[in-house]
Amino acid sequence: RDLAAPVWGTAEAGEEVTVSIAGQSHTAKADTEGRWRLELNPLEAGGPHVLSIKASNAVELNDVLVGDVWVGSGQSNMAGGVGGYAKRDEGLAKLAGGTYPHLRMCRGRGGVWQQSNPKTNQGFSALLFAFGQRLQEELDVPVGLILGAVGGTPSGRWLTDEMLANNAATKTF
Repeated sequence: RDLAAPVWGTAEAGEEVTVSIAGQSHTAKADTEGRWRLELNPLEAGGPHVLSIKASNAVELNDVLVGDVWVGSGQSNMAGGVGGYAKRDEGLAKLAGGTYPHLRMCRGRGGVWQQSNPKTNQGFSALLFAFGQRLQEELDVPVGLILGAVGGTPSGRWLTDEMLANNAATKTF
């Protein structure tokens, strides 16, 4: 929210692509390899909006929200699903039984955004879900949650060598 948002894709080489949302429209031209990219003007939190992408074909994405996006990464403790933890936690079970139209969840790279509801909540990260639901309620803006957790991975795998080298705290080790 309140930031320029990149939109990109592919089309025929040299093709003009128009992207429209919430009263604004922008055009880009695909390069020689068919890649195009543009930036939307900052949008305020809210929605749902329709995002329209038109070239020789058209794509329309409905129910698009603008808000905050949070990434939860880590190991098995972050990956542990609501369904498993809710069996032992009455508060989480009650929370997970709700539908939260302004809370969206996605499982990592290539995942599909899903609206929070009793069915989708069950398979999502318990820790990230509980955090996101409360955050969305307190901020009163749409919240998107991206889960990038892989059990058993060493924490060092989550950083590039460059990130590690440029972090003052890790230089003492």
